[in-house]
Amino acid sequence: MSNTNGAVSQGEEVTQEIRDDLKEVGREIRQRANDVKDEVVKQLYGAAETIRKEAKESHLEGDGKAAAHEVAKGLEKAANYLHSRSVEKMGDDATRVVRRNPMRAVMTALIVGLILGVLLKGGDKK
Repeated sequence: MSNTNGAVSQGEEVTQEIRDDLKEVGREIRQRANDVKDEVVKQLYGAAETIRKEAKESHLEGDGKAAAHEVAKGLEKAANYLHSRSVEKMGDDATRVVRRNPMRAVMTALIVGLILGVLLKGGDKK
């Protein structure tokens, strides 16, 4: 009987170690995701600033100036969204959007995938 109790105790110990390891991996993944998110926020703000600067220096007028302003504003809006939410909250937001508009989500993913494919392939035309 004591052999059985020992095996059960050892099994519980191994299970707890696995749980602890998984929690640590989860913490590391969340930290890395937050680090990436912070870097993306910086890049978006920087891109918005660059667009405004370039538009001003090139003396854009009318529609060109308005378009540059709108693009910069959109980048800042995206940066603000990312900055104000945790990775978990963004996941919840994405899930909610997909559930409300599954077809739109699939089409968006398809289009983004195609664009990324073209961009990553680059000028490689062999």
